[in-house]
Formats: sequence, structure tokens, C-alpha cells
Amino acid sequence: MKCLVTATGSMSAEVVITHLALLPDVEIIGCNMHPAAWTPASRLVQRFHQVPSAKEETAYLVRLLQICQVERISHVIALTDPEVDVLSLHREKFAALGVVLCIPPHPAVQTARDKLEMYRRFANHPRIRPITTTDLRDIGFMAFSGPLLGKPRSGRSSEGQVYIPDAAALQFWGERLAGQDYVVQPLHTGNVMVVDVVRHPDGQTVAMTRQELLRTTNGAGMTVRMQPGHICDVLAQEVADNLGMHGCINVEFLMVNDAPLLMDINPRFSAGVAFSIMAGYDMVANHLRCFSDKNLESCSAPPNSVYARGFIEYSLQD
Repeated sequence: MKCLVTATGSMSAEVVITHLALLPDVEIIGCNMHPAAWTPASRLVQRFHQVPSAKEETAYLVRLLQICQVERISHVIALTDPEVDVLSLHREKFAALGVVLCIPPHPAVQTARDKLEMYRRFANHPRIRPITTTDLRDIGFMAFSGPLLGKPRSGRSSEGQVYIPDAAALQFWGERLAGQDYVVQPLHTGNVMVVDVVRHPDGQTVAMTRQELLRTTNGAGMTVRMQPGHICDVLAQEVADNLGMHGCINVEFLMVNDAPLLMDINPRFSAGVAFSIMAGYDMVANHLRCFSDKNLESCSAPPNSVYARGFIEYSLQD
């Protein structure tokens, strides 16, 4: 098996590559929009290719298909949302080369990446309560009832997010963002719960919830506490089932007055997937099982432990 791992500069890249390397007969090729000397995880792959940004959709797609042909890739594992967005639209082009895209089906990706569509999907669900989400263009300036957050409808990692404290700010941002796809949500406070979920196409699911004790402004957990048996385990599995997800994804909830509100669905590995692996379940190996006709491994309850992320400096040569 020869795997192409994209976005080797992403926060999940190192743990994904190191755990793929533990599997027998797996060769790992890496790619990223920046040079190998700028991405420490590039030292872990057999070969590295620089590619265009996924925002340059046509050039990115052409380059990845070229790499798959030259390297005889069997499986592609995409690590960032923009890449999943693009690749999910072109699965048949990779299939024609005998390449398996290890990402969820396009309809599931489309719903997960659209905050307004996600809200509509679960607004009337009997158990899953999403955060109320409204198109900015549908908000009446006289209907302001409390602090809001404005977000790009298909945004990620808090990019482009704006704080709207009052009606005057709502009018300002309504005019400033006119013509852009923005949504607004009530500003809630509470504990962020992130659930790594791996779902097999036949319906098998495993979920592990952690509370993010320290979190960066762009949503990456730095210190977390595992929460064995938390209600969010079950809810995240229901989200994955409802959307027909395949492979490892992550679902974020905000605990408000002890009630979980569905906040985000990310159709790829979380930045903190290493925490679930440290707690005893190999999300990477089981992600690959979802695309290799193998059953998921069983999962025991994680320890009620606290884990923290640090940083290491490297000297990389061109």
C-alpha cells in the first residue's frame, strides 16, 4: 500500500504519518504547499512533493493526479478542509487511476462544511441541538437580542470571524460584509468538547470525547481532559451516522448549562487526534481500515487523563 499524505505542515500531519509508518507494508509519500525544508513532518516520508494551494483548485488537482500516477499511489489521506472540499468533488478521477480517496462522501462533506446547511440538517433532530445559525442577510437590524458571532458560512479555524456586541455593530458588519456568505450565531460560553469519531461504511463507529481546557484562538486544543462515557460520544456517532460519514472525522460541541450544542463538524482528522491515540485508540490505523475492507478494532474506555501539546524546534536542510 502506498499512501499520499497531504498538508504535511498541518497540526495532525506528524501523528498521522508516524502511525501509518507503524503499519506493515505501507509506504508514505508526502506533499505540501510549502517546501520540504519548511515542514518538519517532511522528514518522516519516503518522498516529498510541493503542490499548489488547494485554493488554486485546478492546479492543485492536476498536480495531485500527476503525483498519484508517477508514485503509483493507492490511497490519498487529506488533512485539511480545503483539500477535502476539492477532492470530494473529483473522486471518480482518482478512482480511474486506481486511487482510493480516504475522505467522506461528497454530500457529507458538503453539509459538514456549510454552517447554515448543518444547522438546517439538525434543527429538528430529537437529540442533537445545533447552535442557532442565520444567514447574515436575513437578520433584521431591529431584531438584535444579544451578542453574536459572524462567521464565513464555509469558514474554518475561526478565519474571518467577527464579534458583534450590539445592534450598531450588526448594521456595520451587515453593510461591510454585504455580498459575502456569512452567518451569525448567538455568542454562547461553555466548555468545548471535541469528539474524534471513526465511522466504517458498514455503520461501525467508535468515538472518544475530550474537553479542551486550553485552546488557541483558531480552535486547536493545547491541554485536554479525556471524558470517558460522555454524552457527546453518542451524539457524535449519531451525527456521523446521519451524514453517512466514512473514516475519521471530528465533531465539536459546546456545553452550555450542561447541555451539548453542536458547534462544528470537520470531515478530517482533528488537530488534536494525537490525544485520542494517546488515550488508547489508533484513529489513524482505523481510518485506513474504513477504506481497506477491514473491520474497526474494538475500543475500551479511555482513561480520565489530562494531556498537553508542546512544540519542538527542528533544523531542516534544503
